[in-house]
Amino acid sequence: MFKTILRWLGLVPPAAAPLPQEAAAQLDALAPLQSAPRAGAATNTARAASFVCREELLDRGEQIAGYEFALGRNLQSPMLEKSAKLRQVHDEALLHNLSPLAVSSLLGDRFAFIRLSSASLSSVLLPAFANRNVLIMITPETAVAGDLADVRVALRRLQDLGVKHGWSLDRPLPGMAEFLEQAALVEIDTTAFDGIQLKKMCVDLHASKGKPRVIASKIQSADDFSLCYQSGFDYFMGPFVCSRENWHPPKSEVNRLLVFEVLNMIRGRADFGVIADRLRNDPVLTYKLLRYINSPGIGMLRRIEKIPQALLILGRDQFSRWLSLLLFDLNQPGYMGRVLNENALTRARLMERLAGQGGLPQEADKLFMIGLFSLLDVMMKQPLVEILKKVSLPDDVVSALQGEPGPMCDALALAIAVESKAPEEIAAAALLCGLEAQQVTAVMLEALDWAQSVVHAGKN
Repeated sequence: MFKTILRWLGLVPPAAAPLPQEAAAQLDALAPLQSAPRAGAATNTARAASFVCREELLDRGEQIAGYEFALGRNLQSPMLEKSAKLRQVHDEALLHNLSPLAVSSLLGDRFAFIRLSSASLSSVLLPAFANRNVLIMITPETAVAGDLADVRVALRRLQDLGVKHGWSLDRPLPGMAEFLEQAALVEIDTTAFDGIQLKKMCVDLHASKGKPRVIASKIQSADDFSLCYQSGFDYFMGPFVCSRENWHPPKSEVNRLLVFEVLNMIRGRADFGVIADRLRNDPVLTYKLLRYINSPGIGMLRRIEKIPQALLILGRDQFSRWLSLLLFDLNQPGYMGRVLNENALTRARLMERLAGQGGLPQEADKLFMIGLFSLLDVMMKQPLVEILKKVSLPDDVVSALQGEPGPMCDALALAIAVESKAPEEIAAAALLCGLEAQQVTAVMLEALDWAQSVVHAGKN
């Protein structure tokens, strides 16, 4: 059964590794990281901080099942592939940034995976990731060449620590079938194999002794997703998730025109009784709005049963933001709708929670609305300029959404950069906002947790 897999996996002699300080300098040249020790500088990397990015994984139900956390895809460069020491510096930076943030406590039923080289499996930080939510994905690069006994020792250590692991495969490499039997996950780079190979690999892995779950990664298009789905993969990730290819306007039970109308009434300082009367004519919208308002994400001490009560307790700004969530309410959304919904909520929460920090303004409600509306054009399949004509928003909110320079636009650029998987973009955006890496990473993880709770509330 493993004959095919034996042809795919294998090890080659290692490339010469640079000295530690040379590796640190090379890593700093790749991206503005502060994780690597420099000559003459303190070597306590536990204090260092770098920007952490995320990427969603979908399951076969087209739901978000988990995330990959990484320092950025562009760091997975040939330079890292060839240098064991440089890759270890990169891996330590990632572990240092995630270990104090209790990632698993923010994931709920979802999982996270962290991609490490096998040379990093002896890290002293790994015990912090021994929980049900986190998996260490190992890349079988040239650094593990020569002695498979070292790999076996490292895997036994992971097992003793209670750390789950998997393997990331991006090229045919024979010789490691025994390791696949122990893996909880196996990731296959879909750009490295043809359709026949992908299906064969997935079937063989599911039939193996360990029966690992299999991820199809780097999926480029909806057609590629369909191929991998039909091939039996368990999880899916790649640019296809947020692609606009073959999109159709999403169907919603909510009357979006009424939502815009009521938002304009609130902005125009209409009487609360008039607003409540207008909403009373649409029981579906009223029901869904009260469901959001009473979700754990808002933290109300007592349940709100009626729209007038909500207006009095929340006030115009808070009521507007919860009403705006209904613009993302979809009837039987596909994977793209779900991802957009959660990304919009995450942007909004991230910007709100960063209000008043660094050089950002204190106006949390405005920052929330900017983050939420920033993806509405993609959700509604309309140009943003047309959407903004339908609703009255504060001038500075509109300016930020249209890309006019200013602190609010800087905050939006940071929220977008966090999704880019390019740490130099995050670092540049954070610098404009006067924020440090650890601030951004911690708030990003909290925002993901909050968005997940709101999405869950919207389903109940």
